[in-house]
Amino acid sequence: MLLKLALFAMLAFGLPFAMYAIFAPWAYFMGGHFHLYPKWAGWGRMHSKTSGDYTIYITISPSFGRGHSFTDISGKGALCAQHGGNYRLSMAGSFEQGSGVDLQGRTATIYAHNYNPKHTGHNDPSLEFRGKWNNHDLVLDDQGSINQAFEPGGGLTRKNQARSDNQERVSLTLHEGSRSDFDAACAALQGK
Repeated sequence: MLLKLALFAMLAFGLPFAMYAIFAPWAYFMGGHFHLYPKWAGWGRMHSKTSGDYTIYITISPSFGRGHSFTDISGKGALCAQHGGNYRLSMAGSFEQGSGVDLQGRTATIYAHNYNPKHTGHNDPSLEFRGKWNNHDLVLDDQGSINQAFEPGGGLTRKNQARSDNQERVSLTLHEGSRSDFDAACAALQGK
């Protein structure tokens, strides 16, 4: 009985790691080095001339399932706005198709929106980032989404009133780091 329980536990915990190793080996090497768990976490700063300063934190890992490719990602994150807004984020996206473990230079597309567990229909801000892995960093720009999501004073744009008058693209370099690194940067940004 104990042997069956041990085999079941090995299968239950080992199967996901084996699936990642077979179908998404790149997940163990995000950021240019090996991770025992196929997940990457990073944070960075953004500056918009129009809507102010922000820090963002993301965690990403492979996303398998119906309708997903082997380069799809999902995750969670947080966005901290200079003017006091803090948002929990849900992430989705993908990496450029390729084989092997090297993500260097591969295109990344990441969509982030406010995580809303109550499903009230309000998931602003919705952000879009595109860029490439550059050594240990993920170097992106926001495709103009920060200034569509936030007003010039830093407040959230009202639902269904996204601004299209400002096409400023805000750069973002995500460095591998922890949630506590992000929390410290957020506190400094907000003057706490």
